[in-house]
Amino acid sequence: MSDSVLVSSMSNVAVGKAFNAIAKGLGRGDISEILFNWNESQLNEDGDKIINYPGRDGRYSRGKEGGKVIIGKREFLAWLLSDAPFDEKVYGANIGNDPEWTALIRRAREAALSAAA
Repeated sequence: MSDSVLVSSMSNVAVGKAFNAIAKGLGRGDISEILFNWNESQLNEDGDKIINYPGRDGRYSRGKEGGKVIIGKREFLAWLLSDAPFDEKVYGANIGNDPEWTALIRRAREAALSAAA
C-alpha cells in the first residue's frame, strides 16, 4: 500500500496521533522547519494545529487575502509521505542529497508511520 493511500484511508483520530507523534518525536524547532519549507505554515501556540497567515504581510493582513488559516494535518501527512519533500523543482537541485533535510524528513516519516501502525 502506498503512503498516500495510507493517509487517505486513515481515520481523523489516526491522523491526529500521527501528527502528534511527529511533533513530539521531532520537537517544535524541527517540525517548524518542515512546516515552513512545506508551505510557510507554522504550529499554533499549543502545538496542536498547523496555521498559516496568507497575504502580503502575513500576520498583519486581514480580510480577503489575510488572516489566520488552519491547515489540515491530513494534507501535511500526505505531502510528508509522498515524494514531494524531495521535489527538485520546489526545493532546489540535489535536495535529496542534503543530509540535514533528508534526516529530518526521514525522522518525521518514521514517527508518523510508527503512530499509524
